[in-house]
Amino acid sequence: MNRRLFLLSSGASAMAGPALAAPLPVPPSGRIGFRVLRNGTPIGEHHLVFTQSGDTLRVDLHVALLVRLAGISFFRYTAQATEIWSDGAFQSVYSQVNDNGNHLQVQAERIANGYAIKGTHVPRYIGHPNTLPLTYWNKAMLYGTILNIQTAHSYPAIVRSPGWNRLPTADGGSVVAQRFDVTGKLHLSVWYDQYAQWSGLAFHVDGYETYERLPA
Repeated sequence: MNRRLFLLSSGASAMAGPALAAPLPVPPSGRIGFRVLRNGTPIGEHHLVFTQSGDTLRVDLHVALLVRLAGISFFRYTAQATEIWSDGAFQSVYSQVNDNGNHLQVQAERIANGYAIKGTHVPRYIGHPNTLPLTYWNKAMLYGTILNIQTAHSYPAIVRSPGWNRLPTADGGSVVAQRFDVTGKLHLSVWYDQYAQWSGLAFHVDGYETYERLPA
C-alpha cells in the first residue's frame, strides 16, 4: 500500500482568493483531532495541537495509522510535523514520515523570494511566495500553492465546492460543513464548517478513507 495522505493534485487553481486567512482558523480548544477509518473500520487517529506565543503560532501534527489483515499488522503509517506562523504568515514546516518503513523528511523555510524547500528525495528549490503546507487545518491552502509535506513537491490545486453536507463525528453526532473537491493526480474531498474549522476528509487509496472529527 502506498500512502497518499499528503498528496493533492497538480494543475491550475480553479478558485481565486487570498493565500493567507486573517485571522488564522485556530480552534478555541487549541486542538483538532480525527478518527481515521478505512472502508468503515477505524485504523488510527490524526491530531493537531496549536500553541500561541505572542505573534507566533506553532502547529504540531501527529498521525498514527495501522491497517490489520486477518488480525496481522499489514501496514503502518506515522507522521509528525511542526509548522511555525508569525503575524499570520507561514514561516516554516519540518515533517518526518514513516510510510511503512520508508522514512521521509521535508523542510521548508520562508526566504525573501518565497520558500526554500527540500525533501529526502527532492533537492533544494525555491517555492512560490503563496506556498502553504498540506496540513488541511487552514482552508487558505486551497487558494495558494500547496506543499506536500511527505514528498516535498508543491503545486496548485484544481478545486470546486459542490455545497454543504452533514458529516458524522466520532462521538456519534454530526457537523454541517462545506465540501471542497480537489482533483488532478489524486481526488479527495475536504470539509470546513461555518467557522472555517477543518471538519472532514475523504479519499480513495487502496480503500476508502474517511476522517471523523473527535470531540475537542
